[in-house]
Amino acid sequence: MAGLKPTLETLHFDNLAIQLLPVDHSALVTQRQVHGACFSKVQPTPVVNPRTVCVSLSALNLLDIGESEMMRQEFVQYFSGNRILPGSETAAHCYCGHQFGYFSGQLGDGAAM
Repeated sequence: MAGLKPTLETLHFDNLAIQLLPVDHSALVTQRQVHGACFSKVQPTPVVNPRTVCVSLSALNLLDIGESEMMRQEFVQYFSGNRILPGSETAAHCYCGHQFGYFSGQLGDGAAM
């Protein structure tokens, strides 16, 4: 079947970051300090009536995903977090850094990847 592009459902995820780095498995989903972990396991909060606003065609090309995939209703469901791509694992990233000239300590926007 030469010429067929992969679909979102056939993407391969190795999830190496979550497998190799420390993960917080706490079920507590709230703003808090996370010690000794790079990620917290989370489930995305469902979005009511999500819409696709824009899509990077170059990103689709990097994944060898055809443009027709972005027209599917599943596309917006996956990228809004309402559905999880098969084989993927969701986690929020914990990090620290400097903001506005000051060290900000532990940060994390709660965004799941």
